[in-house]
Amino acid sequence: MDSKFLIIALFLTTLASSSVSCTTNVTQQNTYSTFVKTSCSSATYPSVCLKSLLPYSSAVKTNPFTLVKVALYTSLRSANATLATVSQLSKTKSITKFEAAILKDCIYDLKDSMSEIKDSIKALSGISKSYDKNFVISNAQTWTSAAITDENSCLDGFSDRNVSPAIYKKTRNSILSLARVSSNALYLINHLSV
Repeated sequence: MDSKFLIIALFLTTLASSSVSCTTNVTQQNTYSTFVKTSCSSATYPSVCLKSLLPYSSAVKTNPFTLVKVALYTSLRSANATLATVSQLSKTKSITKFEAAILKDCIYDLKDSMSEIKDSIKALSGISKSYDKNFVISNAQTWTSAAITDENSCLDGFSDRNVSPAIYKKTRNSILSLARVSSNALYLINHLSV
């Protein structure tokens, strides 16, 4: 009889600790999600911020620097996808020489943007070893702002030009999507504190 009681007690103890562990995990996940939601609530494009960063809440936890790095990596992935779209458009046989030139310039702008985003990531990745953390954040702000400028420069080539509406629309949609993600990353960088 004592052994049955011991087995039942052991089972109930295991079940209770398992339940506490699950509750703790759910509570932590809610805390992490709330952190991302709060951080995104005043971003330049809150819904884009939530959509792109909420899936990473368990990796971000409640660390604002990790959130910024994830936002920058998200921007880099978006820039890579945009570059692929524009590169594909530039290889379309039906485009004019003028359109090809505009798209070529856009590709250079996108590559510059990607380089600047990488510079921001690199700077922030070494912030814990830096003596002047504010200087590092300032550099990340500058590079991310420059990346956004380059992204928008891509569309400048289309201004007041006779360009295929289909090419313009695909390029514009892709660039605007990228610029929104990058703007959110810049917003998050601007709100870092050391």
